[in-house]
Amino acid sequence: MNKSEKQAIKKAVDEAKEIQRRKNEFYSIRPILGNSNWAIFYILLGGREAGKSYAITQYFVKKWKEKQIPFYWIRLNEQSKKKMLANNAEKLVDPDIYRHYDLNLKVKGDNVYDHGKKMATVVCLSTFANDKGVATFDKDFLNDLQMQYHICLDEFQMEKTQRSQGDIAYQFVNQLENLVRSTKDRLKIFLVGNTLEEASDILKMFNYIPEEFGIYRVKKKRAVIDYMEPSEAYV
Repeated sequence: MNKSEKQAIKKAVDEAKEIQRRKNEFYSIRPILGNSNWAIFYILLGGREAGKSYAITQYFVKKWKEKQIPFYWIRLNEQSKKKMLANNAEKLVDPDIYRHYDLNLKVKGDNVYDHGKKMATVVCLSTFANDKGVATFDKDFLNDLQMQYHICLDEFQMEKTQRSQGDIAYQFVNQLENLVRSTKDRLKIFLVGNTLEEASDILKMFNYIPEEFGIYRVKKKRAVIDYMEPSEAYV
């Protein structure tokens, strides 16, 4: 084994250790995915800097690499969507995940390609009306029994300092209709929010706003809510 091969192996080992370190130190979605036999919505609240978005991204990319399952990443407005897609979507996937899974991302329009295959689509809520005219729904997608719909609405709760951009709940429901129509099967939708100071309209849709930290199962709405304490890094 030559020097370059040893260096490549060491790099791969170090990256695998970093992935594992993050799994141990930061948030894991494994407990809430234990409800996937009935749940569609997985709502992650609080826990600033706990690694919520990181955990979801790592899960999505892992499933992409294992089974070629693409995913949708939703932002509130077009400005934040453009930032996500800038520089070949460098803000979509953390660098260690990028290296660990040997990604090679390129952006074309709202789509993100890995080694020439469409891995992800980034959309926003505020343009749902314009998106209705775009052919995003594939009626044959679930014919492949390995396929699932993986969707994440990141930072769905607006901070007090952010200006209102209209009825977010209405936009969310309509954007979901654009993406999956009335599909209820093999569907995982993650919603990520940092604050409960002012519960958003989206959270009110589930008729349940937690008052204490913990995991809550709202079966009538097919939703799991994980309300977590802030991480030590944030505190």
